[in-house]
Amino acid sequence: MNKSLVTEPADMLCNKAEKDIMTVDSLYTNPKYPEDLMYDIICFHATQAVEKFLKSYIINNGKTVEKIHDLDILQEAAMKIDSSFSDIKNACVLLNTFIPNVKYDDEDPITKQDMDKILKSLKTICDFPPIKAMRDSFSKEHQYEIVGEIITGQNRK
Repeated sequence: MNKSLVTEPADMLCNKAEKDIMTVDSLYTNPKYPEDLMYDIICFHATQAVEKFLKSYIINNGKTVEKIHDLDILQEAAMKIDSSFSDIKNACVLLNTFIPNVKYDDEDPITKQDMDKILKSLKTICDFPPIKAMRDSFSKEHQYEIVGEIITGQNRK
């Protein structure tokens, strides 16, 4: 079976990931609907941002990446480029466990406690030095804004 490869450039993926983070921030800090109804969509955008950051990093380092959504596999691919990506393995594993729930399962809802873990993992990955350096570089090069501080349950207004 021949899997297709991601064709988007690294900078575009990174910019899209920033938009996912802005969505997370907006939905979490200024919910228009009851908070717990928004947890699935917030989690979806958090996992999307991480997926795009990992793919962006891999592509930015001259490698190809398949069109997959498994954060564990993407983190391992990034780790082959830079072994320090082992530092974010647990955050990727945690986020990866929620992907099926968000997409296909209404019977096992995401809780407030889950959201705290999800946002903490997102923050860990966004602040991880190789990812943060890439975010900063692309935002300066293309003059777009990045979310400087990921809001978590601990620092929420």
